[in-house]
Amino acid sequence: MAQYGRVYKDTTEKARRFEVFKGNVEFIETFNAQNHKFWLGVNQFADITNDEFKTTNTNKGFKANSMRVLSSGFRYENLSLDALPATMDWRAKGAVTPVKDQGQCGK
Repeated sequence: MAQYGRVYKDTTEKARRFEVFKGNVEFIETFNAQNHKFWLGVNQFADITNDEFKTTNTNKGFKANSMRVLSSGFRYENLSLDALPATMDWRAKGAVTPVKDQGQCGK
């Protein structure tokens, strides 16, 4: 609560938000215990439900239906796939930055 400046109107609201928070933390821990290529963490949205998050301005920028479908043709026919590494950590290359709250971006 202190880290993200959370203040609730009364003890009932505080107790309800704590239950939501505990459920979200349980989901985060379960997800992170699996072998995913990324992990989840507690942030300023940990005390709200998925439905509440969907109504926040923070989540308005991504519109799945507006994504362009790429052509099915392979653009680099002369590329030898054997010469490519099996994996690439773009974070180590400095090409990817940490996740940020972009707030009102995209409005």
